Amino acid sequence: AISFLTVSCSKDDNAPVITITSPAEGATLLRGQSYPIVGTVTDDTELSEINASGVKITTFDSKTSHVLANITLPIPATATVGNANVTITATDKEGNVGTKTVTFK
Repeated sequence: AISFLTVSCSKDDNAPVITITSPAEGATLLRGQSYPIVGTVTDDTELSEINASGVKITTFDSKTSHVLANITLPIPATATVGNANVTITATDKEGNVGTKTVTFK
């Protein structure tokens, strides 16, 4: 008798989850000042890269999570008054990309 063993490999389709606590959505930020970007990034398998306002992070607190800290968002003194935003992206080892954008004034 011949038997076949079927092995299935499933791809993780879950993107990293990004939470931003600072700056807060809708916050008013002053021109000529710098503000911290604070939050967390988590993934159910393994993080590969985080891009926080142009700062690339490839070393994490653990393979599945990282606390965003020591990242500064400068607001130029010449910034136009109105809405602006900061976007954080995170990629996991499977290539899934999570994105979080916070809009402020």
